[in-house]
Amino acid sequence: MKPGQGSRTEVEVDPAQAVLAERLAKDLVDCDSSILSLIVVDSMGRVLHVGRSARLQESEQVSPELVRVFGTVSKLIVGAANNATPVMGGTEAIVGIFKKQKALLINLPEYNLLLALRLVRSASAEYVCDKIRDLLATRAEP
Repeated sequence: MKPGQGSRTEVEVDPAQAVLAERLAKDLVDCDSSILSLIVVDSMGRVLHVGRSARLQESEQVSPELVRVFGTVSKLIVGAANNATPVMGGTEAIVGIFKKQKALLINLPEYNLLLALRLVRSASAEYVCDKIRDLLATRAEP
């Protein structure tokens, strides 16, 4: 191990998954007018791609460091929710309601990815989730 390096082993991002994440972000960020931005997160909680709608004001964008934190926290939240799987079934989505906006976490086990979306406060999160699932179902590839 080189000086200054931690003991944690870094795992390389699968290039094919990174390309898929970019394509998903581009396809989905503008599929509904209530989506302000989205983060595509891999199974390790790493942010693979960020998509921002033109509707998201520059003053409301967050720093790259905060985006990375959101990716990790999103993965942890879904992982914790999956503890209820034996009783409630697998986690499909989780909604967070904030004073000004909503957050929607959509688990995509078929892609081994997670979407973390930032929505306008008035959005129907379930409608957005269903719309995204319908769009993904029409794709030829998982």
